[in-house]
Amino acid sequence: MRWLSFFTAMLASLAPITTAAPRPAAVSHNLAPALLPPDQSEIPRLVLYFQTTHDSLGRPISMLPLVTVKHIALTHLIICSIHMHQNGHLHLNDHLPSHPRYKTLWTEASIMRSSGVKVMGMIGGAAPGSFSRSTLDSPSDLTFDHYYRQLASFIRRYSLQGLDIDVEQPMSQGGIARLILRLRWDFGPDFIITLAPVASGLTNEWGGLSGFDYRVLERDYGSLINFYNAQFYNGFGSVHSTSHFERTVDEGWDPEKIVIGQLTDRGVHQHVSLNRTVVQLRRKLGVIGGIMGWEYFNALPGGADAPWEWAQVMTQILRPGLVPEMKIAKDDAIMLMETWVESAWPGAAVICASVGGAGNEACAAEAGRPNVDYMAMVNA
Repeated sequence: MRWLSFFTAMLASLAPITTAAPRPAAVSHNLAPALLPPDQSEIPRLVLYFQTTHDSLGRPISMLPLVTVKHIALTHLIICSIHMHQNGHLHLNDHLPSHPRYKTLWTEASIMRSSGVKVMGMIGGAAPGSFSRSTLDSPSDLTFDHYYRQLASFIRRYSLQGLDIDVEQPMSQGGIARLILRLRWDFGPDFIITLAPVASGLTNEWGGLSGFDYRVLERDYGSLINFYNAQFYNGFGSVHSTSHFERTVDEGWDPEKIVIGQLTDRGVHQHVSLNRTVVQLRRKLGVIGGIMGWEYFNALPGGADAPWEWAQVMTQILRPGLVPEMKIAKDDAIMLMETWVESAWPGAAVICASVGGAGNEACAAEAGRPNVDYMAMVNA
């Protein structure tokens, strides 16, 4: 943890100031419930995407250090990526969400939620299909409804508290509006709806990679959208200075709704630059939406061995002292061990059941031990 002491001292002088488009929707904008006012205790937000669920050896990656390790104040965890394809079923990455490999994911997500972290899903991303004219951007309301019902069922089954919509293929203005309206109508005012544009897409009519105008979307439907996880990286934006964020605000965007997206594997030098920019922005604007990181599993400075250290650094920059509280009982830890084994190797559950459960030495020998010490997390 020497890097943490060094980083704390280093930040002392920069400490943050405390074609035919589909119809817009089957329901009227005026009838859709507006979102609730933002919870000011969550602003500025600290958002992290969780896509890589297993390491190179096939072992589940635990998200729980994000609420068990000290000095982390995560507000939102976004599980991804949800994909839809014509004539297909909804997938989480390469498998059905119900696949045994995801048992640890869903069990831990429930614990994160009970600790006060908002757990969301993300649909879309670089893989095409989810927003095509054959799926959620179809001119046919019947076709749209067929795929939307799969998405809604997934949200309900896994008790997700929100959805991040990452459109990285051309989608119509009416199509994105219809999806947002339907989500807000079906899930109510406290459901979190976010979008993930490239930062440059907020200030041009083509929306960067999305094909629609985010300015028009915010003007017409902004009351239904919680915030934007804007990608300030890969040439689409920069936080080496305040200029890009300020230019976005100058064009009419609310700084509280813009979360600064960063890649998590760029190291300490990026952290120093980001901190400087955040301090300057908060002095000038008073508030910003927060910081988002893509993604968890190999985040620096800890890398694959300690990816949660990225969240510690971001907490120092953004949310010092605002740490959620988690309680884990011994029975919870045993359950987590059992689900870890089944997620690592679905067939292992049968073997472990035959020799007395996941805590049994014979089971550990057959299936391997969890690479996270759940028993050490017991505090209730």
